[in-house]
Amino acid sequence: MRKLLRVALWGTMAGGVALAVAWLPDALAELEWFRAREYRVVGTRLLEEKQVLAAASISPFISVFDDLTPIEQRLEQHPLIRHAKVTAELPATLVVTIEERAPVAFVASPVLVPVDRDGEVLPLDPVEHRLDLPVLMRAGGGAALSPSQLRILAREVDRLAADDPTFLALVSELAIDDRGDATAVVGGDLLLRFRPPLAHRRLREGLTVLEHAMLRRPNEKVAVLDLRFDDQVVVGYAEQHSDQYAGLHAKASAQRGDR
Repeated sequence: MRKLLRVALWGTMAGGVALAVAWLPDALAELEWFRAREYRVVGTRLLEEKQVLAAASISPFISVFDDLTPIEQRLEQHPLIRHAKVTAELPATLVVTIEERAPVAFVASPVLVPVDRDGEVLPLDPVEHRLDLPVLMRAGGGAALSPSQLRILAREVDRLAADDPTFLALVSELAIDDRGDATAVVGGDLLLRFRPPLAHRRLREGLTVLEHAMLRRPNEKVAVLDLRFDDQVVVGYAEQHSDQYAGLHAKASAQRGDR
């Protein structure tokens, strides 16, 4: 009998604790002491704190114990915010941590506009933000990039930036043809051909071969470095590719003039 009473007593106490735990946040949320009065924004580079808080649209009556998910959802509707997380610091601070949609390249539409790694157009002024990014285009001129082609090139630029930012800084244009082959203009006068994604190891192999080719024939200008073929690196010199090189470079130069 006593054992049953002890079990019943512990069950009653456990139920009371569970009820108190469920009830406590709602009760605390009603206290003025826990009303959010301070805000801290983390992760901004392109956006200003006031822009983030405006997009968050935080109620002046919100408590640090309230559900903060709606604030995160509002923030992620902003075209420059990829992900948002809002956390609370007691007694009255909300910390807004965001991941911005960073520009990785320009695309002509018809003027040059910045896009992120998903090919999404970003509402940024290139001059105001001093953006120096490669231009993405469709090989052969004329038609605009398809959405899938744009995503392929944008993600390739983003990946190259992570793998080898020094090399990417030399890339001024990147084009893709209907077969999926890409051509980058590197250093203003070298065409690098490859099939995305370009592995870091493969790029290093190509640049090593390029260096050797320049040393062997110092009086001839290397115009093309072709990495499209497995286990081969093909080097072409200027006199061998003058017409094809001039055509792509002229189109690239014209698009750069819009910047």
